[in-house]
Amino acid sequence: MQRRLPAKTLILFALMLQTTIWSHSLVADDVIKQSPQGGINWTQGVIFANGFGTAKPDLQPAQRKLLAQRAAIVDAQRNLLEITQGVRITSELTTDQAMKQSRETSARIVGIIKGAQVTSKHYQNEVASVTLSMPIAGRFLKSVWQNEASIAWQINHWPLLLSTVSFEEQLGSIGNHLINGLIPSAHAASERQNSPNDAEFIVRKETDANAYRRLVEWIGADKNHDIVELLNRSIAAYENNSQFSGLLIDATNVPDFELASIPKIRNQSGEILYPNADTSYDDIVKNRGVTYDFDLNDAIANQRVATKPFIIKALATYENLTSDLIISTKDGERIKQSLSTLEAMNKAGVLIVVPI
Repeated sequence: MQRRLPAKTLILFALMLQTTIWSHSLVADDVIKQSPQGGINWTQGVIFANGFGTAKPDLQPAQRKLLAQRAAIVDAQRNLLEITQGVRITSELTTDQAMKQSRETSARIVGIIKGAQVTSKHYQNEVASVTLSMPIAGRFLKSVWQNEASIAWQINHWPLLLSTVSFEEQLGSIGNHLINGLIPSAHAASERQNSPNDAEFIVRKETDANAYRRLVEWIGADKNHDIVELLNRSIAAYENNSQFSGLLIDATNVPDFELASIPKIRNQSGEILYPNADTSYDDIVKNRGVTYDFDLNDAIANQRVATKPFIIKALATYENLTSDLIISTKDGERIKQSLSTLEAMNKAGVLIVVPI
């Protein structure tokens, strides 16, 4: 006759086993929000949950194992749904809110959870345990963020300072009025002794830079050094910031920042820099809006922003939106000025370093 363990011993074993599962499924340096039933790995972009199950003792051993595993999966699915409902998408939207707003969204999320992957399973002393995992990106994020995305895509069309027409067309239409408009700005810039990053004229792409170069040549004969100096600073700022592989935001001094799948990045006036009208919805859904890390050095090497990220500091959260980060207006202009940073950022190439 098989000796059965007391109920208290089984419960203690289950708790010990649960702790063991967590220790194997988590990475020490990952940013993880943990709960008794599982957690959210914000670095890997994974939601995970643990479940336990037993079966009636009067069944055959094989049947007990099978039914215990099924019970554990059902328990894990229930826990996974509970954890998933708490996932914050943006400052204004949680998964629970999205599910309450739309029955279709709720049904889709329940279906995704039922298809969650079993990443570990154990059966010992007639207690089955499983861990289920599902990615935040992909089907889940697309199901939750549909309405939010349509709003985000209608804002922040950043104006270009130079149009896309040829230099000759610009010059013919503007003529001397361009020079008359530049001179006061150039003198003002000279009086403030601006650095390259404070240049009045922001170069966003190669065609703009070429136009400025030709402007320099064209007005150089007039010895108008103020304008030449100003434009040269703008060109230098563009060239110095043109090869970045992603955007890395240091938010270690913002303790009240709340992790979200798609946090908004704003400047000091509240303008939303990310996500904006040029941000790829498909890339955000595929890769998540951002990823997170605890260590700045580790973050620099992260494949999302490697090999040369554009690094800036976050100042605070925005008003009562604790998943919206504020950066300085100056840094916002620097981002706009760097074509490579814009391109990487708008393909979800954003990483945020958070306080431990």
